Amino acid sequence: MRYLLSMLVLLGAALPALAQEALLIGRVESVTLKPSGADDCPKPCPATATTDASRMTHVCVSNMGGCQKILFRIERVLLGDERLGLKTYERRTGEWGTLVFPVKHEPILVHIDGDRIRWTSLFERKPGLSFEAKPFSLETISGVSVASLPPDSNGEIPLAELTGRLPRTR
Repeated sequence: MRYLLSMLVLLGAALPALAQEALLIGRVESVTLKPSGADDCPKPCPATATTDASRMTHVCVSNMGGCQKILFRIERVLLGDERLGLKTYERRTGEWGTLVFPVKHEPILVHIDGDRIRWTSLFERKPGLSFEAKPFSLETISGVSVASLPPDSNGEIPLAELTGRLPRTR
């Protein structure tokens, strides 16, 4: 019984590390695209139909594109335990070839929750940075609903409004 209890405690301690949430400011340094079927970018499904023992034919139809490798320079960590510097993200491209990050070098605000990545534009405003509210309108960041934060007349939210409500900011 003690062994089982000890294992449950260890598992509970490890779970938060598995589902690490992060809020970052950084810049895209490079985006590399790979076609589906290239090295390190497997095809999303087999090229031919398969038939099983019951003689049913299975066909895979996918609108998944190729793959993307993004080098992202983390300049500031607002939430989470990410390190400053370059980080590599590798994902499949989305429908119609959409990318995880924009192809621009301006600073962006990035929210990572498990395997989910969302970004929004940052703007220099007095008295500090603001971010575009619309791309984050459905985001909940460390328990804070971005929709609950009041946007200004430009549809932007002061970054301090969000970071001031986070449990642990840097």
